[in-house]
Amino acid sequence: MDRDPVATLRRVAALGFDEVEYYRTYGDRSAALCRETRALGLEVAAVHVPWELLRDDPERAIAEARAMCADTIMLAWLPPEERRTLAQWRGWIARMNAVAAIARAEGMAFAYHAHDFEFAPVEGQRPIDLLMADLDPAIGFELDTYWVARGGEDPVAFYRAHAGRVTHFHLKDMAADGAMADVGAGTLDFAALRRAVGDRPVHWLVERDDAPDPWASLASSLPAAARTFGR
Repeated sequence: MDRDPVATLRRVAALGFDEVEYYRTYGDRSAALCRETRALGLEVAAVHVPWELLRDDPERAIAEARAMCADTIMLAWLPPEERRTLAQWRGWIARMNAVAAIARAEGMAFAYHAHDFEFAPVEGQRPIDLLMADLDPAIGFELDTYWVARGGEDPVAFYRAHAGRVTHFHLKDMAADGAMADVGAGTLDFAALRRAVGDRPVHWLVERDDAPDPWASLASSLPAAARTFGR
């Protein structure tokens, strides 16, 4: 994507995907990428917004994500220095609530993506519990199957507890040794997750952070995901 986003999108579409999620905004190239995704028949599930941009210029983040054909912006990462204390977490929750209100006024939704660090106690409290209690209920949640499991929770049980909040899924599997795996090549019960979600409208997104060969991982994961989750 950094070298040639258009060629990348074309290859993703050629593999058979019908939806993408951007990992950042693209400044003055955002509108061109919107046109390219539309031409390729790709929908845009969301745009992950860099935490610095969300902190410093949320209006720009919202405008660029909207220009990329998205209706949802998402915070998907906080560096360790921004999440060492509960006070920092509370500050980010307040910031996210404020950004969500700005986004809503612009016709956009806001969501949060958790990894495993939200499940590790900070000063005796798990940030994931603080997030679910204090975030604006209108803020969506992207449930990453691997990272929720890595955090010590069953993704299916976590979904059932927070079904009203979950709008997006990152589908990646967990190998028996705890490593990441392509969808269908690990131990997670995706069929049970599909049954739990039922007909609720959500985005199913294939992802693997550490794929040795990203294209091979996508080609392997898509058929397995499609069999379970549909298209």
